[in-house]
Amino acid sequence: MERMIEAELLRVRYTEALLAADEREAELVVVDALRRGIEAEPIYLEILAPALVEVGNAWMKGDLSIAREHLATSVTLDQMAHVRDGVRRREDVDADVVVAAVQGEHHFVATRMIADLFLFDGWNVSHLGPDTPTEDLVELVDERQSDLVVLSLSHPDRASIAQEAVGRLKALDHHPAVFVGGRGIPAGPEFDELGADLISSNPAEAVRTARELLGIRRQRPSLESQLSTLGRRVQALRKERGWSQQRLAEAAGLDRTYLGTVEQGRQNITIGAALKLADALETSLLELLDPR
Repeated sequence: MERMIEAELLRVRYTEALLAADEREAELVVVDALRRGIEAEPIYLEILAPALVEVGNAWMKGDLSIAREHLATSVTLDQMAHVRDGVRRREDVDADVVVAAVQGEHHFVATRMIADLFLFDGWNVSHLGPDTPTEDLVELVDERQSDLVVLSLSHPDRASIAQEAVGRLKALDHHPAVFVGGRGIPAGPEFDELGADLISSNPAEAVRTARELLGIRRQRPSLESQLSTLGRRVQALRKERGWSQQRLAEAAGLDRTYLGTVEQGRQNITIGAALKLADALETSLLELLDPR
C-alpha cells in the first residue's frame, strides 16, 4: 500500500512537471523513484504513462500547445532511457519479440515502453518504432523467425491495418504469436475479429501472457544465487545511505562480522536476520531478494 501511495505522489509530481515544461523536475521525479527502490515496470506504467495521458488530454482540450506536447514526449523518452540504462535484466529468455506501431501510426512511446518491458524480462527485442509498413514488418519477422510480434495502435481507425498485419503474420510458416495493444482498441466486435492471440491495452499483461503462451518458465534460483543477490542489495542500500557496516549492524542488532559475510553472499542468513536488515534499511525482504 505504501508503495502505491509513493507511486501516486510521484505521478502527480511528474505530470505537473510535464505540464509546466519543467525538464529538471521531471528528471528529479524519476531519480527519486529509483532511489526509493521502485521498479522499472511501475515507474513506466504508474508514473510516466499516466502522466502522458494527462498531457494528451490537455492538448486535446486546447490547454497545451503541440510544441509543449512534443516536449513532454521527448522528456519522457529521455527518462525512459535513464531507467533502461540502470535496469538489471532478468535471466535471458530464448525468445525473439518484434514490437512495432502499425502502418500509419506515428505515436511510438507506447511501443518503446512495451519493448522495454520485454527487454527487462530478458527477451531478445527488436523495436521498430512508428509507422512500420506491413510488407516490411512481415518480411523482417519471417527473416528473423520471431516468436512474437506486438503491434500498437492509438486510434480505432487503424484497426483494419492491424487486422491485415495480423493475418499476414499468422500466415507465415513458423506461425508467430501476435499481440495487438494500445489506446486504439476499445471493446467492440470489430476488435474481436482481429485474429490476434491477445488484444489488450495492458503492457504488463502482454509480457505475462507471452510467457504462458510460449511455455517459458523461469528457473528457480539456487540458494547460492539468492544469498549473493541479498548480499549485493544490502551492500548497495547501505552505501546509498553512506553507512558503514558497523552502523548498519548496530541499527539491525547484528554482529558486524556476521553482516560482512552476508554482504559477501557467504552467510546462510535466517529470515529473522534478513527482516532486521530490511527494517534497518527501510525496505522489504522482497526488495532485498530482487536481482534487478
